Amino acid sequence: MKRTLYRLCTGLACAALLGALAAAPAAAPATVHAAAYLQSVYVDGLDTDMLNAQGRTTYLFSYSGSVYMPADTAACWLGCGLNVDQSAGTAAFTTGGQVSFPEAPRLSQEDGARLDRYFEQGAEVQPLAGFSVTVDGAPWTFSSGGTALYPFFVDGTLYIPLRAVGERMGKTVTWVPELTTEPHYKDELISIDTPPAAGQVQEMETYLDQMEAVYWQTDAKWQELMGAEDPEIPWVLSMMDEIEASLREMAAVPAPSSHYLDKYDFAGGVDGISSGYPVGGHHYLSDYRYLYQCMESGTMSYAAAKDAGLTDFSRSLIMEHARINDARNGLACLSAQLALDA
Repeated sequence: MKRTLYRLCTGLACAALLGALAAAPAAAPATVHAAAYLQSVYVDGLDTDMLNAQGRTTYLFSYSGSVYMPADTAACWLGCGLNVDQSAGTAAFTTGGQVSFPEAPRLSQEDGARLDRYFEQGAEVQPLAGFSVTVDGAPWTFSSGGTALYPFFVDGTLYIPLRAVGERMGKTVTWVPELTTEPHYKDELISIDTPPAAGQVQEMETYLDQMEAVYWQTDAKWQELMGAEDPEIPWVLSMMDEIEASLREMAAVPAPSSHYLDKYDFAGGVDGISSGYPVGGHHYLSDYRYLYQCMESGTMSYAAAKDAGLTDFSRSLIMEHARINDARNGLACLSAQLALDA
């Protein structure tokens, strides 16, 4: 279920959404309302889970334009040990461990009730100006646009700014808003990535150009097939062969060396369509091939094949177009963030 909670900035202003590193002294606000932030966070293409201090699934929280993550998950990402003493007002990260990205455990009934509460009510939190966060004994402070950000607790779990964690990992942190044009399928997301090497952004742009060129060739053939009135079966089968060959050509476009586009599911989508990968849980290519065989054997006419579901294959093509559109949007946001970070 889509739960897009914030659209506070666009283009180059997206950096403010996540909070930044290096704080300026300021008084912490009184108790504030933090909303659950349910959008996906990817690290080098991996869709991550958030775990609280008890090792249970939790949500990100957001207030005043900054997104916060559980410190326990942050410690895993950083390869750190973590000792939090809420009563003493301290949290000590200790480096030297193994970087990991924990997976969410199976939800319990208690987990579901707690997550429902977060979703429906958010949390009333107290930003802690006097709370000390250190890494190997050195202070770790947080800010966004020169305004100090402070950690807070939700049900015993410490939360710290997400952007600060990503930047301490040495990565680029990018907010990618949901596209407002169709077709698209990705919601708003946050992407934390190893900064691309020289030429990798251009490599990704070239990849998407090649994918889109083949897509439009495929779509043109599909539209010609769907627009034909009472065509001969041999011509129909020839067109269907050409369409599937185009899909295989799309799948054969060399993938870029950066993992940034992994989140758009090209490996399981474009490549997968040519091997029967399901779209929306349905194997449209399997149906496509079955109807091909029926027409080839003479047991079904073209009109009957269309009525039996051949036209539904257009959903697969639309999904490929959506992936490309979303990937272009994400790449544009990455380029904008890289310009800000330069």
